[in-house]
Amino acid sequence: MAQRIFMLVVLLMATVSLAAAAETVSLSFTIHQEADIYEESDFGEPPQVAIWLEDTETGKRQTVYVTYRTATGDFYGKVECPVSLPAWVMVWREETGNEGFPTPKVKAVDAITAATSLEKGISATVSGIPKGKKVVYYIEHNVAADFNAAYPFEGENNQLDDQRNGQPSLIYRGEITAAPGEISTPKPWARTEQYQFTGEMIENLDGMENALECLSKIEVTVVKE
Repeated sequence: MAQRIFMLVVLLMATVSLAAAAETVSLSFTIHQEADIYEESDFGEPPQVAIWLEDTETGKRQTVYVTYRTATGDFYGKVECPVSLPAWVMVWREETGNEGFPTPKVKAVDAITAATSLEKGISATVSGIPKGKKVVYYIEHNVAADFNAAYPFEGENNQLDDQRNGQPSLIYRGEITAAPGEISTPKPWARTEQYQFTGEMIENLDGMENALECLSKIEVTVVKE
């Protein structure tokens, strides 16, 4: 009898443990866009934006959100812009097994794709995050044609910025524990190259000016599902 009770207690504990392990939460991203900043660029367009997660244990990355033009390659007058969000493109390649860039025929899935926002706020949510898990997240943004002295149209050796990139994409990085009520604010962390696609994230923000001011009030919150 005692042995039977013991086995029932063990089984109950195992069931509770599995239920706790299966509990998941959502991460909610809210970002404020500063129109008076991006409108100073030559094109005056809002930024291209991408958000992705990185598993701290496996290194696997997952896209949460990406703006339509980069996600589909549907840019004005051209099929692709390699310098738009190059760090995210590397994530997309990893997720899909593709070697090129998103195009209207080979695009990011609709579930993560959003129209370029003309509103002040950007919001995105990802569900199914194991409760208690530590997550690293990244936010990349790029305003086209925001040239400055450090990132001019014509660089050294007469190199021209044919893609009208200007200041290259800026990447924010943050960490958060997936526990309801946790809040995190990321910090500017790296940039990409101006003139060509490499996918490299460079931890040197010298010369980046209004690109650092384009997004504000970035907040990531953990919520119950």
